Amino acid sequence: MFINMRIYIRTKKILQYGAVLSIFLSFSYNQEYPDASLYLDQIFFQLNSLKIKSDLSDDSLSNGEFNLDLFKFGFDDISIKNKKGSSIELLINGPNINLENLEINTNYTLPNYYNLILSDLSDNRYETPMDGFEILEKAVDAFILKYGKYPKDYNDLVVESLINTSKYPFNQYEWSYNFVLPYHIAAITTSMHKYPIKSITFDWPTKSIINKQSDQFDKNNIVWNIVFGIRDIKQNFLSDIKINLAPDNYNFEFYQQSGKFDLSGVSINAIPNNDIFDQTIFKLNKISLEINDLFFQLMKKNNKPNIQNGRANFSVKNFELKIPQKLLTDETMKIIMQDLGVRNGLIRIRQLDFGMHFYDNEFGIITASFISPFLKINFNGQISIDSKKDFQSSMDLFDSELRINPISYGVRDMIRKWELENNKDLNREGPVIVLKFSGPLSKPIILGID
Repeated sequence: MFINMRIYIRTKKILQYGAVLSIFLSFSYNQEYPDASLYLDQIFFQLNSLKIKSDLSDDSLSNGEFNLDLFKFGFDDISIKNKKGSSIELLINGPNINLENLEINTNYTLPNYYNLILSDLSDNRYETPMDGFEILEKAVDAFILKYGKYPKDYNDLVVESLINTSKYPFNQYEWSYNFVLPYHIAAITTSMHKYPIKSITFDWPTKSIINKQSDQFDKNNIVWNIVFGIRDIKQNFLSDIKINLAPDNYNFEFYQQSGKFDLSGVSINAIPNNDIFDQTIFKLNKISLEINDLFFQLMKKNNKPNIQNGRANFSVKNFELKIPQKLLTDETMKIIMQDLGVRNGLIRIRQLDFGMHFYDNEFGIITASFISPFLKINFNGQISIDSKKDFQSSMDLFDSELRINPISYGVRDMIRKWELENNKDLNREGPVIVLKFSGPLSKPIILGID
């Protein structure tokens, strides 16, 4: 009875506030009404200790659980003022969000994503000969049409210019092609292939590849147990909005005094067929977004947004992805893990930051950083802003520098391979790559690439 009375009183207050607000807004749009104001201390919606559980089947396939300790959404200190029908000012503390200990545990019948990934990785390793088979089939048909017989070998097609060895895929010298027509064409890796020997066969009578490794992976759906959790979410915003209602000088001003969003303790566990030893684990310690002193203006005379000042910072800390052992047995995955210097399939990113600071309606500062055990990147730059131009062409970079520090040997090798393939030589200070940027943000000039 006591709880029902509290709900009744709170509902009554909300309805009263709503009635006052609607009356106030109706007067606000009447330019003959002199002055008016409204103040609301607090309005919010809250859930405490919500638990939902379903047991719809004996095999747990349709079962699930939802647990939430706290969820609160609302506004504080709402102030609205109307000045002689010429302007409206709003001061809003919100929307504010507070969430604690969310967990969802459920089961789904979904594709076997591990096998789909392994199948795609396998096909990628054989992509060159499979593309080659497609061209060779047409070239052999053209040869038969011209000479009335099958070519003896690969060189017959080269001599007749039916294939071009200077273009992909036949300029990839890690593969050779053996003809045994009219039965099959076999592609085999050469001594230039630095990984285990591979072969694949194109069956001529059926015009199909008959021994694809990817065909060995079962593509049927399996049961996945998904466990999703969030430790807490906190959001707080304080905004000041001013609207000038004068017909000849309409403008909208938005001032974000402070704003902060924090998401902490995110975790996802994906368990296939209840095999916890083959699960994928995703963890994220914290995501933060902070906006302070942001002043935004929209004026009727040019109808273009104008950012006068503002600071924004975005941060991700301690990202972890644990790759299951089943994927780590794949040849390509082993190479990737080795290049990144990753052990036991645990990929870590310590920190990812991005910041922007606009000031004086003409200048800005951009900072960004990426920190991981295998790679470190830092960017510091300044921008000039021409408010007379459209957004894409209004920003120019100056005094901007990108520093790339490849920590693992594998990343260094990948960068060096890119340089050789593109005939480039990146500017370095010791092991650190240093590039400088200037010109339009949409298409900057990069100094340090020869």
